[in-house]
Amino acid sequence: ISLNSAYTSKILPPEKDVGLPRQVGNKTECGLLGFVLDLKRDYQAVRDLTPEEKLYKVYTFNSERKSMSTVIRMQDGSFRMYSKGASEIVLKKCSNVLNSAGEPRSFRPRDRDEMVKKVIEPMACDGLRTICIAFRDFPGSPEPDWDNENNILIDLTCIAVVGIEDPVRPEVPDAIKKCQQAGITVRMVTGDNINTARAIAIKCGIINPGEDFICLEGKDFNRRIRNEKGEVEQERIDKIWPKLRVLARSSPTDKHTLVKGIIDSLCGERRQVVAVTGDGTNDGPALKKADVGFAMGIAGTDVAKEASDIILTDDNFSSIVKAVMWGRNVYDSISKFL
Repeated sequence: ISLNSAYTSKILPPEKDVGLPRQVGNKTECGLLGFVLDLKRDYQAVRDLTPEEKLYKVYTFNSERKSMSTVIRMQDGSFRMYSKGASEIVLKKCSNVLNSAGEPRSFRPRDRDEMVKKVIEPMACDGLRTICIAFRDFPGSPEPDWDNENNILIDLTCIAVVGIEDPVRPEVPDAIKKCQQAGITVRMVTGDNINTARAIAIKCGIINPGEDFICLEGKDFNRRIRNEKGEVEQERIDKIWPKLRVLARSSPTDKHTLVKGIIDSLCGERRQVVAVTGDGTNDGPALKKADVGFAMGIAGTDVAKEASDIILTDDNFSSIVKAVMWGRNVYDSISKFL
């Protein structure tokens, strides 16, 4: 965990004596580093022994891989790679698992299915983001071809699966309710596991029991909206988007496809007006395509800010409600004047 995280992610002491420790950097990594501290271990001491410039190779996290891996050179000249990422994706690449004594044993597809049912799904249904931590050892000679990712990111040994809670901010459910009362439908598009996404959507009030809604994964969404040639058909999107509330395990392309599909929709008499929020570089196309793009001022990248129309300086969903309120207020005032 200490080495296979961005070295910019840190846990700092609380500003006040009674406050919580401050998290700097990626929140998922900070959650894992907090776990290291809870185990009474010091991640900084490990990083000091292996400074960032000594890391042999780093496969950074992206939305295609859904994992991050770091290779270090051992003292005997061999290599060790540490991996962490979306649990069901990393587990598929594991052929061994460590038992309670820390010894590797074989990890068959049957064991994986059992782990998904007994460990991952219960965590995800509680709204936890599940991360699998794994490793693999390589010989020093011949040196592996690090660019051939398909041969590197396989045969891993699973160390653990952890669940991280990304708590819903207390003001969000009320803000979403106000949006719904104002005639705005809120949809969640996320890279998270579908069970995690559904649980968070229920906590936020995006979906309510008894309502007629659809929750889909990216691959199911694509299967439903594309024809035999793999082309997106507007008629197919129009059958899905009105009831779609959660799109999980999605890629940035899926977000753009959904935004474009809703804007170009033939349903209803009037064209839909679409607003999109985003913070990452890969959210750029969707933010640009939307009628209104909201970028995050704190967590957002420069690319996302450039592509957006409005920047939320506090990264807070409830600020969107204020933006809508003021926008409608100004529009109504101009209408009255004219």
